[in-house]
Amino acid sequence: MLPVALRRRLGLRAGDEVRISEEAGGVLGVESRQAAARALIGSAGRVERSTVDELRVDRLEQAAAEDQDAERGSR
Repeated sequence: MLPVALRRRLGLRAGDEVRISEEAGGVLGVESRQAAARALIGSAGRVERSTVDELRVDRLEQAAAEDQDAERGSR
């Protein structure tokens, strides 16, 4: 259990889960799981278009190609 003064300095509340890592020179890093998750999600970058939109566009392109193939086959 971390002392109250240290939890306050780190912005942690009683019961928060933390990740402790050893940095260069033996320095210990303490980070809440929530802060670590936010940093990880932020590192993924912004999504310009949803996966559903990408799948929809892909399917429309496939359908257009299938229509063209069908037209060629009926000639």
